[in-house]
Amino acid sequence: MKCYKARWILTSTDEVLENKAIVVDEGKIVDIIPVEDASKFEEKYVKDLGNAVVTPGFIDMFTQYQYTDIGVVKPLGIKNNLKYFLQNIAKKYTFAGVNQNNYSRKWANILSDYFVLDRNEKIQSFKDGLTASIKAGTTCIAQVSKEDKYFEIINKAPIKNYMFFEVFADSSDKSKKRFKALRSKVENYIFHKGENTHIGIMLHSIPGVHKKLWELFSKYCRKHNMLLMTRFVEAQDEMEWLEHGFSDIDLLHKFMGFRKITPYKRTEDPVEYLDDLKVLTKKVIVANANYVPEEDLKELADTGVKYVYQPRYSEEICNKKLDFNTVLKYFGKNFGFSTQSFKKDKDFSLLKLAVECNNENQLDVVELIKYLTIYPAKILRLEHLTGTIEIGKDADFNVFKLNDNEDYHALVNKHFPYSTYSRGRKIVKRGDIRFSL
Repeated sequence: MKCYKARWILTSTDEVLENKAIVVDEGKIVDIIPVEDASKFEEKYVKDLGNAVVTPGFIDMFTQYQYTDIGVVKPLGIKNNLKYFLQNIAKKYTFAGVNQNNYSRKWANILSDYFVLDRNEKIQSFKDGLTASIKAGTTCIAQVSKEDKYFEIINKAPIKNYMFFEVFADSSDKSKKRFKALRSKVENYIFHKGENTHIGIMLHSIPGVHKKLWELFSKYCRKHNMLLMTRFVEAQDEMEWLEHGFSDIDLLHKFMGFRKITPYKRTEDPVEYLDDLKVLTKKVIVANANYVPEEDLKELADTGVKYVYQPRYSEEICNKKLDFNTVLKYFGKNFGFSTQSFKKDKDFSLLKLAVECNNENQLDVVELIKYLTIYPAKILRLEHLTGTIEIGKDADFNVFKLNDNEDYHALVNKHFPYSTYSRGRKIVKRGDIRFSL
C-alpha cells in the first residue's frame, strides 16, 4: 500500500482537492485522505509530491501509431528503395493533374511512405508513437489498425487500450469474406487479450465500405454490444462522392488496388445515408465530420453517436476542421480529442492540444481536463475503471510539478507531466519511460 501526497488533485468529478493524499493498493485507489493522515503509513510508503497537481491519466481517442515515423525514416535497402520508386511512379500516373493539396493525394503520399517500410521499421514506428504518447501522460488509447503485429505490442503495453480493427470492402462478395475473416480474428483476440485490452471495429469511411459490410458489422456490433468507429465525411472528396457518385476518392481506391465503389444512393445528407442502414447509434464513434453541413450536425448528434475531434489531422490532411465552439455546441460532453498528426515535429500532448483548442477559454481548467479523462472514458465504456480519481478506480494518474507561486490553474502551461502512473505502477518519471515494449 502506498500513499501519494499532493497540493492539488483534479478528480474529474467536479471536486478540486487541496492537501490530500491518494492511497493505492494493488493498482486501485482505496482511499483519499488529508495529508496529515499520511503519517500513519510507514515513511518508505509515502511519496510527497509537494506543490504538484495530480490529474487522472489522459485518453487519446484515435491513434494510428504505425504512421509515427512517416517522413522521418527513409526506406533502407535495394528492395525497399525499388518499392518506393515503383510506388511513386504509380502515384504520379494515378494522380496526374491532381493538386498536391488534394485529400486523396495526401493519403496516397502517406500510404506510399508507409508501404515501403519493412516490418521492423513499421514496428519501431509504432513503438515510437506509443512511448511518446505515454510520456505525454496518456494512459489509455483507441488505436486503429488492420495489422495483427500491432495488437501483439499493444496487448503487452502497461496502459489501457482499445484496438479498433480496420476493414474496407469494395463489393458485396468481399464484404461477406471480410466480415467472416474479421469476425473470426476478433473472437480469437477477445479470448487471448490481456485485461488492459478491449476490442472494437473500425469501418474505414462511407466511401471505403460497401453497403453490405455496413449492414453486416452494424448488426454484429449491436448483437455483441461492441463499439464501432468510422471516419465521417472528413474530406470534400467524400461529400462529392456521396452527391455525384464519383470523386477523387476513386483515384485513391485505384491506387490502393480497390475496385470503384459507388454509393448505394446519392444524397447530400451523409447522416441519412448511414441512418438508413441502421448504423448510427450511441455505440458508434465518428471522427472529424469536417464537411458535414452544420444543419446536419445536430441531426448527427441526435442519433446518439460519440465524436472524435482531430484538429491537427483535419487541418493537415483534410484541409478543414470543425471550429471548437461548433464541436462544443453539438457534441457537448460526448467527445474526446485525438493528437494524430503527420508533421515531422509533432508531439502527443493531449493537454497541449486541448489548451490550443480552448484559446477563447470556453472551458475552465477543471472542465477541460474532463475532456481528456472522464468524458472519453465514458465513450469507451471504461468509466468504471478510469477517467476519475475516486475510490475503487484504477490508479491511473499524472503528476505535474508547479512552481512555488502557482496553483492548479497553471496546469494549462505544463503540457508534459513529471510522472505518470498506470494501475499504480510508475511508467514515466522525469520524461523517461520505465518499461519496455
